[in-house]
Amino acid sequence: MLASSSTLPSLSPEIIIVGAGIAGTALAYSLARAGRRCLLIERDLSQPDRIVGELLQPGGVAALHALGLADCLEGIDAVPVEGYCCVAGERQVAIPYPVLEELAGGAALGAGAGVGAGSEKGGVGAEAGLADKWLIDSASGKKEGRSFHHGRFVSALRQKCIDEPALAVLEATVKDLVFCEHTSHVLGVTVSLKPGSASAASYAAVADPGAGVGAGSSAPTTATRNIYAPLTIIADGCFSKFRSVPGTRTPTPATRSHFVGAVVKDLELPMPRHGTVCLTPEGPVLLYQIADEAHETRMLVDVKGKLPSVADGSLKNHILDHYVPHLPPQCIDSIAAALETQRLRTMPNSFLPPSMQGVASSLRGAILVGDAWNMRHPLTGGGMTVAFHDAVLLTDYLRPSNALPAGRDGLERWDVIAARLRDWFWARKKLAGTVNVLSFALYDLFGGADDDLALLREGCFQYFELGGARVSEPVGLLSALAPRPLTLFYHFFSVALYTIYILFTQGPPPRAGEKRARPPSWSDVPHLAYSAVHVFYTACVVFLPVMASEFKI
Repeated sequence: MLASSSTLPSLSPEIIIVGAGIAGTALAYSLARAGRRCLLIERDLSQPDRIVGELLQPGGVAALHALGLADCLEGIDAVPVEGYCCVAGERQVAIPYPVLEELAGGAALGAGAGVGAGSEKGGVGAEAGLADKWLIDSASGKKEGRSFHHGRFVSALRQKCIDEPALAVLEATVKDLVFCEHTSHVLGVTVSLKPGSASAASYAAVADPGAGVGAGSSAPTTATRNIYAPLTIIADGCFSKFRSVPGTRTPTPATRSHFVGAVVKDLELPMPRHGTVCLTPEGPVLLYQIADEAHETRMLVDVKGKLPSVADGSLKNHILDHYVPHLPPQCIDSIAAALETQRLRTMPNSFLPPSMQGVASSLRGAILVGDAWNMRHPLTGGGMTVAFHDAVLLTDYLRPSNALPAGRDGLERWDVIAARLRDWFWARKKLAGTVNVLSFALYDLFGGADDDLALLREGCFQYFELGGARVSEPVGLLSALAPRPLTLFYHFFSVALYTIYILFTQGPPPRAGEKRARPPSWSDVPHLAYSAVHVFYTACVVFLPVMASEFKI
């Protein structure tokens, strides 16, 4: 329900969730349905407008169904996504999602398991395995993802929360966390209500019954108050202001590049209803449909380093000169027209590895989730999938049980919650760790500028061209239907070894505009061996540090 002037003064939530984005709405709704009284606080409930968070992998669709939120994909002109298409120059390779009869090499999340299947310890039922039946409509016969306008999807999630009787939604700005003076335990939040709203007027009247809000008022009153709960969940997104709070143990996010976005009308993709990854010398360009009936396609251009100016047209010219010539020919005219007429939007691509919560040195009484706590490169479109999967698991850990009974008193047992947070950290690794590592491993391959990464990029493309398990198993990772860290390790280094094989059998790939040289001879072997060592070393440098960061406590 939407908190009103009559209900706000009597709020007594068990859990406060800060931020009504992807992670916040999913957790608030699932925890409320699990029996927890929740208060969801959002600064601005109007439809958001951003250029990422628009592609949901099949594993995320399954998690959304488990949360009871799958109907939020309806009525927003969402587009079924049937897989990926990787384009390099005049070559392209299809990377389709598995058909309904296949299990993508294994199981991660039960699409039909539901959130209510947890055990007494918590967290078990959510990891039951992918159901034999795919419970989401699929016209293509594949386990489909969905792409859409981000704002429409988030608005649908928020409306679902507002319609849930056990959940209160408050439009207000969280100014600070409220701490216990003696223990530094988080007790709740300080909120500033939106000026002019009914809620703000109600609180102003409670604070000062003699103050009028009629014609004599010179300015709207901003009402500020504390709201208390035994547990606070922070889900305020990639620009979270609470990461710097002592005890969060969260490092500063590292920005690797920026996505520059535009919407292209009536674009003819190489493979309709497939996310298209175009490999250019400057970096990857993503193209995927976000509105089915409106025929709108999102273009995201990965730009490294300092962004050229948008105001004077430098950024537009940079994209036209260095990226557009390398895109599929049928796309160039429509994209060039969109760049000339649209306002370019930008978004940082940041890396933030997760840190274990619930340890002795961590924040007590509060949990960080979503992009406030863990971010990966959006190249693989895995962020929302991780958030929904986390919501399924965390709901199972926090649902009413003998150890954490229903009611506010039940969540006062921080020792029990802390132990479950440590369990959650490892339980989410199978999916979240795979998605996180895959995103940056692929980004370094597809976006790297040096010669060794160019060799690995060519090796990866030819590896996909082999088909069979060299596509079906990686797509199980990409789709989050079969997330297995060891499978990711195997295929990444298989690509490295296959790249070395290509070096010795075909020689280095030609540079742009050059023809392939003769096959290598025996006299080339010393130089090729040197290059092979460099390639394998580069593969280790790309993969192992990211993998290590995922399992760092």
